[in-house]
Amino acid sequence: MELPHTVKVLEECQIAPPSGSVPHTTLPLTFFDLVYLTMPPVHRLFFYNYHYPKAHFIDTVLPNIKKSLSLTLQHFYPFAGNLKWPQESAKPELVYEEDDAVPLTVVESDYEFYQLSGNHVRDATVFPPLIPKLRYTTSNEKLVPLLALQVTLFPGKGICIGITINHVVSDGRTSIHFIKSWASVCRLEGDTSLMTASLPYYDRSIISYLDPKAMDYLNIFEKYNVVTKDTFHTLKVDHLPPIDRVRATFVMGLNDIKRLKKWVSARLEMEAPFNLSSLVVTCAYVWVCLLKARWGETDHENEAEEHIIVPIDARARLDPPLPVTYFGNCIGGIDVMCNRSVLIGEDGIAVAANLIGKAIKNYDFYAQLDRDLSYFMSIPKGQIEGVGSSPRFAVYDTDFGWGKPEKVEMNPIDGGQSIALSECPNEAGAIEIGLVRKKAEMDPFAYSFANSIELLS
Repeated sequence: MELPHTVKVLEECQIAPPSGSVPHTTLPLTFFDLVYLTMPPVHRLFFYNYHYPKAHFIDTVLPNIKKSLSLTLQHFYPFAGNLKWPQESAKPELVYEEDDAVPLTVVESDYEFYQLSGNHVRDATVFPPLIPKLRYTTSNEKLVPLLALQVTLFPGKGICIGITINHVVSDGRTSIHFIKSWASVCRLEGDTSLMTASLPYYDRSIISYLDPKAMDYLNIFEKYNVVTKDTFHTLKVDHLPPIDRVRATFVMGLNDIKRLKKWVSARLEMEAPFNLSSLVVTCAYVWVCLLKARWGETDHENEAEEHIIVPIDARARLDPPLPVTYFGNCIGGIDVMCNRSVLIGEDGIAVAANLIGKAIKNYDFYAQLDRDLSYFMSIPKGQIEGVGSSPRFAVYDTDFGWGKPEKVEMNPIDGGQSIALSECPNEAGAIEIGLVRKKAEMDPFAYSFANSIELLS
């Protein structure tokens, strides 16, 4: 299918840390990293209003983008490196070598900027030209790249920063730490003072006691023929949305959140024995609306088990805890399950909120270690939703010097079946929900999302 716009490549370059600033460094993958060894990359798009001419962008903005990126990579150097699995090593490693660099592509697009940066339903296939692809070297097929960047100029209208990160190198907190650090150096035109006040933490020895569990994961991968030392570098699939998908953003306003909390509390007939947070009621509401959109609202006899997985930052929950600036993956998660018939029933939202809230309160990372990868592989794909990102990341505070983003998009990590959450830039306390779905599912979801709160009594 021919895309309704054109993209012209202005420049392709490699951005490395300042020469001699980072020595050859190796970081072992941890248990948390290996969980994501076979996962597709994570894509984020940051849209900024920018009304200056192309010449101003080329002469002023682009040199600052490059310089600030180089200075930032000095402290976030693993992103410039590669994933490698040496023959003598039991696990893959993150390896940075001098002269390693991040590919940066600069393009110009004639597509309508505000069509891309809105909340309305639009064809998901218009977004891939804005998303950089990880570049695999032809000289050494046993190296797996970790980061790719793209800057797209919409002359006189806007700029889009596209970021693709191999999930094995970092979780959302680390990637946003990197992006905000880069943005601060760019905004301050090379001043690194804000970044150096919050540098990444690299000591992985604190969680080395989890190494046996990491080996269990590798053994499961090999058992199911998912990945081995000889095949890990072939996992090049970049899961972009299929051609029948549409993208839309929905906003859960603060008043609606308060109303949901009040309604759920009344249905529970007591004060919730957990924190009935905005996240809890939003996840519950969206989950139920998605199920109604997919299966209808009258499937009350179906006992199929539905799942929602909500990520939890484990840094503060470990013993000893890790600092918030720890570089890498450190995500646990709760798996909440319930019969479909219950969830789409009259009290489904309250039931979902109760289950999610209790699971978060009672979450025990060490107890979850007994639930291995084979369990999650056994869940039918059509019966599981995954929550991605978090309103706590405050992605709309990412200012490169052109003001706060007009819009931030996160491409679902599996091209669908996931829910991207962020704060709302236009209303304090509200939450944005980003979805990529089939249009046949998106339309009834939009109706259910807009009207279900009004039906609560």
